[in-house]
Amino acid sequence: MPVYNEEESISNVIDEWHKALTESKVDFTFCILNDGSKDNTLNLLKKYESKYPQIKLIDKPNTGHGQSCITGYKLALEQGADWIFQIDSDGQCDPRFFPQFVSLAKDHKAIYGRRKTRDDGFKRMIISKFVTLFTFVATGQWIWDANVPYRLIHASLMKNIAYKVAPDFHLANIYVSVLTNKQEKIKWVNIHFRDRSGGSASVKTFSFVKHGFKLFGQLRQASKMPF
Repeated sequence: MPVYNEEESISNVIDEWHKALTESKVDFTFCILNDGSKDNTLNLLKKYESKYPQIKLIDKPNTGHGQSCITGYKLALEQGADWIFQIDSDGQCDPRFFPQFVSLAKDHKAIYGRRKTRDDGFKRMIISKFVTLFTFVATGQWIWDANVPYRLIHASLMKNIAYKVAPDFHLANIYVSVLTNKQEKIKWVNIHFRDRSGGSASVKTFSFVKHGFKLFGQLRQASKMPF
């Protein structure tokens, strides 16, 4: 879980997800990557690191959401994780869908949430649909929700993905989705995406538009490389 300036929401997010993960009876490490937060987030995270022994806190310079996820993927692989589950830290990822992911993991190695309904506004929904089309045109891969932050991926797939994402790839989660789908078709789970429980999104609507052409070029170039 990457975190950036989430002092308003982080406590509730950690508590509800720690509870959900514990109740799922899986053996887990809750890795939280503080991406150079400038508010009180880091201090709160340190308190939770002391409260819950399963938490592993990484304090790192700001590299953005996507590259923070890549850092987390690599760390999980280095620590010998069998599965890697990614969520966001703003309260939008609802734990009630997690048991479905655990159940599907028996037969699938890549399970992603598909935000069928969402409370975070019409603009965000349109952006997600635009990303799906954009990604298909650039790569030939139809991915229902390429930038969704609710995903469970087996380590055997991730080891062929995490090290292929360039450090300057802005929206790295989208490229991870493309590479995942190339290896093994993603199993989609319909989820509801809640509104943020506080703060503001680190990736603004304007940022998606601003970086759209760069993303298209990166995806086109990356899709031509041998997998």
